Amino acid sequence: MTEDILAGLKSVGLLQADIEANCKEHGIRGILNHADIVKMVSEYTEDDKQARIYGRFQHLTGLVYKSFTRRIHVIKPFAINLRDYCVYERADVHPRNPDAVGWYAVDKMDRKYIIDELYGNYTTEELIYRVRQKSDNFRIINRKIDPSAFITDQHTNNSLAQRITTLSNYSLRYTPASKERTMANVRTKDALDFQENNGNLVKPPELYVFDTCVRHIYEFEHWQYNEYSGKTAERKHQSETPQDKDDHMMENTGRFLIDEPKFFEMPKLTVDGFGGAQGVEPSFDPY
Repeated sequence: MTEDILAGLKSVGLLQADIEANCKEHGIRGILNHADIVKMVSEYTEDDKQARIYGRFQHLTGLVYKSFTRRIHVIKPFAINLRDYCVYERADVHPRNPDAVGWYAVDKMDRKYIIDELYGNYTTEELIYRVRQKSDNFRIINRKIDPSAFITDQHTNNSLAQRITTLSNYSLRYTPASKERTMANVRTKDALDFQENNGNLVKPPELYVFDTCVRHIYEFEHWQYNEYSGKTAERKHQSETPQDKDDHMMENTGRFLIDEPKFFEMPKLTVDGFGGAQGVEPSFDPY
């Protein structure tokens, strides 16, 4: 029975097209007059436009990053060697929610790649071990973390600050990341932007994600704006505030991009061999 279902699924395809594909003037074998299309479009709501004009599923219209698509942005992993890639680490740790750490690479052409991640509930010792295990493979430029981790006043939970101190004792030194959440979201949208013409990618995106970074992909595909309901929805326009869920990796990604990360040439091996066999100096922060 399972084999029959799988065999049937192989014959099912999905075609996404915008409304102009059904236009007599601009489409192929279209049946609608362009003037009629313009009239229809003028009467659509913003969410209807996404579904009816661009052919996107209705459940995706509230997404923060509507332009994200696996076909364009998700790629197979490749080797991130020390010489050709700089790597930036961003972290969002919590006392109760899962810890989220992302690694982001920049190449000589200033293209950006989401290359690795950690997402789960870890003790501080586990987090240290896992972060070092991953980051030892990269040329880390800097490490930044949610600024709330440094708050230590009497009205807040000090456990985050204590974890930062412990991480620092193991040479995992973090500085506060940006608080500019809105601008970070705008910067991420810009990095995802791409343009196609007749199936050809005429403007590639700035940002790509390895298909092994499943949590990042999940959040790109699920992070949504808040929705008003009831009479509130009648009185207000659509919310400009994203939901405070499914967003930890999105915070990390935005905080990486808003710093406008650059590629830096790898320092050369010093006369006394400082940096080891690979000639890599310790992590540094150019900002």
